[in-house]
Amino acid sequence: MWRSKTLVLVAVACLVVAAPIACRKNGPASGKEAGKEAAGKKILYWYDPMKPEVHFDHPGKSPFMDMDLVPRYAEEAPAPAVAAPAGKRVLYWYDPMKPEAHFDHPGKSPFMDMELVPKYAEEAPVAGAAPPGFSVVRIPLERRQEIGVTTAKVERRTVGGAVETNGVVAEDEARVHAVNAKFSGYLERLYVDRTGQPVRRGQPLLSVYSPDLVATEREYLLAIENARRLSGSSSTETASDARALVEATRQRLRLWDIPDAEIDRIERTGRVSKDLTLSSPVSGVVLKKDALPGLAITAGMPLYTIADLSTVWVLADVYQSEMAMVAPGAGAEIAASFLPGEAFRGRVDFVYPTLSEDTRTVKMRIVIPNPKGFLKPGMFVRVSLAGRGRETLAVPRSALIQTGERQIAFVEQSAGVYAPREVKTGTQGKDFVEVLTGLSEGDTVVTSANFLIDSESRIGAIGAAPAGAAGQPAQSFGKPTPGPPR
Repeated sequence: MWRSKTLVLVAVACLVVAAPIACRKNGPASGKEAGKEAAGKKILYWYDPMKPEVHFDHPGKSPFMDMDLVPRYAEEAPAPAVAAPAGKRVLYWYDPMKPEAHFDHPGKSPFMDMELVPKYAEEAPVAGAAPPGFSVVRIPLERRQEIGVTTAKVERRTVGGAVETNGVVAEDEARVHAVNAKFSGYLERLYVDRTGQPVRRGQPLLSVYSPDLVATEREYLLAIENARRLSGSSSTETASDARALVEATRQRLRLWDIPDAEIDRIERTGRVSKDLTLSSPVSGVVLKKDALPGLAITAGMPLYTIADLSTVWVLADVYQSEMAMVAPGAGAEIAASFLPGEAFRGRVDFVYPTLSEDTRTVKMRIVIPNPKGFLKPGMFVRVSLAGRGRETLAVPRSALIQTGERQIAFVEQSAGVYAPREVKTGTQGKDFVEVLTGLSEGDTVVTSANFLIDSESRIGAIGAAPAGAAGQPAQSFGKPTPGPPR
């Protein structure tokens, strides 16, 4: 029994000692061991698999990822390049992911560890003037059919006409009235006590008590009594002065907006009124109510804002490029989403003199009859303005590519050859745009797939640029950082 246990312990100890040795023999080989194992194979260089573009002269640890460098053997070098198709000359090789880097020989890209691609002579950019950053593009017939290239002629046509835009309904400023008292006092009672409440012209709004008004009414009654007493006076001048005082007091009441009917009532009855009723000067809707029962008011203090909405404004935003098509007096049609099929018609009344710096648009004021009150201030509407079209050299909108700095169109020079042109445009129509410079009448421009052609043009421009540092031998970092002692 004791002997069996001893044998088991000895066997376990042997396994513990032998395991590291076996692991070391079967584990990753060092640089020198790799060289021995690959007898007969020439090592070109060592590299970090995570950064294959960096080459090292000796094995060891990578200074980037702290992992063993991997040898590149001569037999792993890129296979000889496939012979160029008959009649085609190779200009250079490039990495499709970095086409600006040119190489004199085929092989692996130092950037993405992928095979370099040859650029043949017939694929070189076609000679011709092109805007900076662009090149002339040649596309075979099969490729043109595959991406769906279509073209159109640059010709004279009518540009402009209707201008479609958005607008906001607003109250007519000439039909907005502020209701206030021209004397100080206290609000006794409100007859109209809600914002949005419709009112009629002459409808009572509120009553106000004013000590100043009561005192003036008493002065008026005293002046009348004094004028009557002095009417039979032998002094003509004294009687005239008394009548003048009556008229002056009456005029003071008128200046406070006291109606003549109320003044006549005071004169007829000989009694003053403790409070005065203020009436609406116009029919409309109460947009704002500042009046409250018991509120002390001063002369000129706003109490109500009332707007007549039987006619409203629509403020439409028009781009500066479309301003030439619309002028005061132009017809306008308004459509609201809540009333499908319903149209409101009016005319452009005024073009505002300033341009919005944020939207680069100018506001146009349209006067719209609104007898049923369907259009409410603040409502968004769709606006169609009857613009003035004119005949000019024009290009389809779809032919223009907006780069942010310029507008580019691709002109078909010959079958499958497309040259980029920088275009200056003027009046913007719905489908066509006025050409100021860059294109001539009769030019054929690309109207579809031009974004794909644009990409090819930009890549071609990069490929045609001087290689510079690209294509130079990979930078050597010298001796790699040695790993820990084994």
